[in-house]
Amino acid sequence: MTTSPDITPDPGAQRLLAAFEAASAALTAAAAAIDAINVYPVPDGDTGSNMAATLREAVAAGAGATTAPEVARRLARGALYGARGNSGVILSQAMRGFADGLDDARAFDGAAIAAALSASAARAYRAVAHPVEGTMLTVLRAAAEAAVLAIARDPGARAEAVLAAAAAAAERAEDATMDQLEALREAGVPDSGGEGICVILGGMLASLRGEPMPVPALAAPGRPLATLGDAHGGDFGFCVEAVIERRDTALDTDAIRTAAGAGTNRSVVVVGDAAAVHVHLHADDAEAALATLGTFGAIVRRKVDDMSAQHVRYRAGGSGATASIALLALSRGEGFDAIFASMGAHVADLGEVVKPPAGEIAAAADATGAPAVIVLPNHKNVRLAAEQAAEFTSCRLTVVPSASLVQGIAAALAFDTGKAVAENAAAMTGAMASVATVEVTTAGATRTAGGVAVRAGEAIVLVNGELVASTGSVLEALIDGLGKAGAAEGGLITVYLGRECDADAGAVTEAVGTAFPAAELECLDGGQPLYPLIASLEP
Repeated sequence: MTTSPDITPDPGAQRLLAAFEAASAALTAAAAAIDAINVYPVPDGDTGSNMAATLREAVAAGAGATTAPEVARRLARGALYGARGNSGVILSQAMRGFADGLDDARAFDGAAIAAALSASAARAYRAVAHPVEGTMLTVLRAAAEAAVLAIARDPGARAEAVLAAAAAAAERAEDATMDQLEALREAGVPDSGGEGICVILGGMLASLRGEPMPVPALAAPGRPLATLGDAHGGDFGFCVEAVIERRDTALDTDAIRTAAGAGTNRSVVVVGDAAAVHVHLHADDAEAALATLGTFGAIVRRKVDDMSAQHVRYRAGGSGATASIALLALSRGEGFDAIFASMGAHVADLGEVVKPPAGEIAAAADATGAPAVIVLPNHKNVRLAAEQAAEFTSCRLTVVPSASLVQGIAAALAFDTGKAVAENAAAMTGAMASVATVEVTTAGATRTAGGVAVRAGEAIVLVNGELVASTGSVLEALIDGLGKAGAAEGGLITVYLGRECDADAGAVTEAVGTAFPAAELECLDGGQPLYPLIASLEP
């Protein structure tokens, strides 16, 4: 009997994976403290929790790799699927950059760390359409610049020395975030995402040094991922989808996008990276389109649908439109779930504190069985993950960027299965823009934000995501928020009772009706956690 010789992993691979495992453990331990320094002291402040969940999924995907670049690539892929919340998506893009920077490294040394961190910061900046300084982006860049400088001073510097320089620079940059953003200075907290980066770098450094990682005692006072071509006036021709994998050279996403959109091709969506690219397009000549795509790499998956034949079937059967496009709403609370379902939407869990990952959103979209899916994220910190989900779906995914549950309901009311995706998206975006969102919850910390002094345990109210008042009771807070949203001038007020709301529908209706006699009023059971009362105001 013979046995295969053992394959000994590269020591650099083991060190890199161990470093990220330590970073993940440190970030998980610090998550609650990082959550507590979100600018607004709301109970679903989620930066630390979402970054920690993203990194855990990344680390789980890294096991079994035998080289440091392979570890980094697996970590990046795991983070891409597991990205939760805006902070998690930015972290996933930073890890993709880290993998890109490490790809050509011959050894896991100081130079490799510097290259990886530099590429990491650059990728994270590109992932955000309008980068803001004083955030985790600033902290990442400071770490990368310090690492590059350390190598310039000592080209032979060890990984520990370069990472130490990067971690120290990140801490300094994090301390300075309060001087860069007025909201942070007013609240008296540093940037929560930047603190997460500091914890990650600190955990990695401790691992490389063989030291325990102390959990910090924190005070608790892009570019688009897909480019859509112009909509075509008709639905005829062929719907072509293909997955292209690299052969000998890296895939050029921009070149593929240009080629896919050439001639009469339309409805072009191109997403992916240097290793694999997913292409969707509508073409008059499907085989010619596939032949063009095949010049870039190996086509490992292809699907062609004859839309002209579909059109004939739809005209004959009359019911095809209902299966051609689906609506997916991320929701929390039994009442909200039922409302979205009653409007024909598929419902997926929005989560309470930790938000759903991009991979989970993609799976929910594909589970609808429709070739095109419109997603309502219904939370400002889920939008980026929903957009990133387009990288993994076999359906064509479009995000209508609803920032709250009540915006999502307004958008869902405008959804029409008989209309094209672009027409639906425009109508839904317009519908939700006219709705004011009023959310009442209990402050989780004492601080000042948006000019409002808040004490822990008080009722606070946010209008369109901005903190506007802090009062003694949730009902008082609701009336205050509705007043600031313009309810005195009339309109339609819809109040959704949360799971932890002490006031019953009768008391809410009487108080709100008395305060705003010119408005129409409806009171429904939302069943949402964390927010005892949520209301919408429509003109």
